[in-house]
Amino acid sequence: MDITKNETETQKLAENIAEKVKKGGVICLFGDLGSGKTTFAKGFAKALGIDSFSVKSPTYTYIRDYPLGKNKFYHIDLYRLETIDELLLQEIEEFLINEKNVIIIEWADKLKDYLPKKRIDICLEYLDENSRKINVFEQNE
Repeated sequence: MDITKNETETQKLAENIAEKVKKGGVICLFGDLGSGKTTFAKGFAKALGIDSFSVKSPTYTYIRDYPLGKNKFYHIDLYRLETIDELLLQEIEEFLINEKNVIIIEWADKLKDYLPKKRIDICLEYLDENSRKINVFEQNE
């Protein structure tokens, strides 16, 4: 468990975690609105060499992709999703097939039945205006 005191610390923690999956992996973000998921995603993208200013939460498009060498970084945000439709699920599953893709999923709980067994779960909790409690769980089942 980590407690971050500001956005910079949250992004730095994300950068450290990104080092573990630079060559491919799935990061699932869990937490209430305002808990720091997008801030975390920006720090994560920065560690991959993507300009954090160009990283915007894909709340209305669900998915944004960024070139990452021969593969891609996919930023998925399922906040507005009530139920997952077959087309969106197929698209996400296609990204997951290539283990060299780096994927971060905000509101991953909405995909719970379809998440890969090998992933890193990040649970963010709002403590106050600046502070967040962040728990990291590596899933390898």
